[in-house]
Amino acid sequence: MSCFHRACSFALCALLGLTAISMPAAADGPVGPPPGSGPAGGNFEGQVYNGDDMDPVLTVFSRSSGGAWTGSYVLGEEEDLEVGQLDACSWETTLLITCRWTDRHGVGFARLLFSSDYRSFRGFWGNTMDALTLPWDGARE
Repeated sequence: MSCFHRACSFALCALLGLTAISMPAAADGPVGPPPGSGPAGGNFEGQVYNGDDMDPVLTVFSRSSGGAWTGSYVLGEEEDLEVGQLDACSWETTLLITCRWTDRHGVGFARLLFSSDYRSFRGFWGNTMDALTLPWDGARE
């Protein structure tokens, strides 16, 4: 169960998330998951802060044959489903990815930290890179 589920206070989760997410990028060596099938690819069920509460989200990551990482998400809003895209993804370290999100509400960024086995992630999103304050998490289905 991720930190952002109801068992943990938002303030504590934000503090833990900001501490983990703000680590520096690797200076040397490989960036992103090891080559091959892409262990970070797949479907992740989780929650994302949307409006004034946490809503369920399915986040999907995939790697193209050219090596570029992209994704999509389906967010369960109170009235309907919101579908969005993740692109311009860049690995800062082997576990930390930043992507641009786009949906009918606009464009922004997400910075997500994967667990060492790529089975889950937690991070933050916002409208600008300087304002990534809203939680987003996921765990493999």
